[in-house]
Amino acid sequence: MLESYSTMSERHTRDLQKEKERVEKLLLNIMPRTIYEELKDYGTTTPQRFEDATVIMLDFVDFTEMAISQDPSGLIAELNDIFSAFDRIVELFGCERIKTIGDAYMAVSGVPEETPEHAQNVARVALRMKRYLEKRNAAHAEQWLCRIGINTGPVIGSIVGIQKYVYDIFGPGVNLAARMEEFAEPMSITLCESTYDLLKDEFVCTEIGEAEIKGFGSQRLFQLDSEISSRR
Repeated sequence: MLESYSTMSERHTRDLQKEKERVEKLLLNIMPRTIYEELKDYGTTTPQRFEDATVIMLDFVDFTEMAISQDPSGLIAELNDIFSAFDRIVELFGCERIKTIGDAYMAVSGVPEETPEHAQNVARVALRMKRYLEKRNAAHAEQWLCRIGINTGPVIGSIVGIQKYVYDIFGPGVNLAARMEEFAEPMSITLCESTYDLLKDEFVCTEIGEAEIKGFGSQRLFQLDSEISSRR
């Protein structure tokens, strides 16, 4: 009987450990590890302001029309493949995927760990996302064309929700990145002057001109073309 109780106890302990690992994995899919550790230790998290962060916003051209005209399961399978590739690119350059909303993808560098290379990290992510899609389009009949916007500025990072946790970022840095994405041409990367100033020594950029941006006034816009070292 004692041996039976011991076996049951060991099995119960293993099951609890597996469940704990499963929950941890799920939470790490929706929030950075440092935020998860804070939530685990204290039961809550404190919103943080980050003065220097760079945000990337991406979405696909004519996705709504694609969704209407194609087989839904096949379309979503392709979108999942693409977003999975984006996740690997984001991780490769030390950035943090924040969320996907439909066909939109948002990531950031400089949150929740500050880094002086936040703009360079995101620029490399954007160029590789574009390159990935170009290679994919060359091998597939269905063309996935994206618009990408990048912006550098202050953001606030915080857990939102009570029963369903989501880690999200807010603030002018995020809002202007979304505006940059709206101004981008298909398969191009648009950024404003604050980000250009951080990238101009290491990346090739083309000035687009000035534009009136809702909520931000007149802004000089640039297109990110390539990394200087990659052209040698």
